Amino acid sequence: MTIKKFAVIGLVTISAVAATIGMGTQASAAEVGSLTTDSKVKFTKQAEDTIIPPVNPIDPDQPLDPDAEVTPGTGGPLSIGYVSEFDFGTQEISGETKTYNAKLDKVKVGGEYVDVPNNVQVADNRGNNAGWNLTVAQNGQLKDGSARNLEGAEIAITKGTAVTKTGTGVTAPTVNQSIKLNPNGTASMVMNATANQGMGQWVDKFGADNTAAADAVTLTVPGKSAKYADSDYATTLTWTLSDTPQ
Repeated sequence: MTIKKFAVIGLVTISAVAATIGMGTQASAAEVGSLTTDSKVKFTKQAEDTIIPPVNPIDPDQPLDPDAEVTPGTGGPLSIGYVSEFDFGTQEISGETKTYNAKLDKVKVGGEYVDVPNNVQVADNRGNNAGWNLTVAQNGQLKDGSARNLEGAEIAITKGTAVTKTGTGVTAPTVNQSIKLNPNGTASMVMNATANQGMGQWVDKFGADNTAAADAVTLTVPGKSAKYADSDYATTLTWTLSDTPQ
């Protein structure tokens, strides 16, 4: 028993001595010189033909597959990277006023096509933090192949939600929560970034998730509007990005 006690005490004693020696060494250390070095970085303007790959609106950290069938963006340091097309499906003719929901967008992620909220994506990599403005305008009323208008029809875009990649710390642009398009071509604000807002890549998804997005983009058609069977009605929308915020 005596030997075991000594062994334990001895270990503790050795540790204490070593610590004391170490402290003494630190106390006696003297600075013999110092040197100052530079650290630097330089930023260059993004090429005008650069296309920012679109991302998954549900998870902006996840890019769409490179072979995904999407309309190319506008390109450049300030650009529209992606816009969903609105498809209101095939509907039965009705004499009542009806509201139809646009189908969810379908994108390719991880080798599979998945449903996501309809959305528009903007990238600002100019480096001047000056802000920007995005608008949308409807180019005439929906009409069929015989140029017959779907009188009184109205497209609405709601539930705008701005999201970006995680960890950027950038202030989000303002999004328009309720847009009613006018067939006469009047532009409506979609997103607006004032100075020091909206840098990097931003997604305005219409609906925070697929459940909310199910009725975020709608087409309302009056009951009195003439609807011809087996006719495809269509119009176009123009999305315009400017470097001058509102």
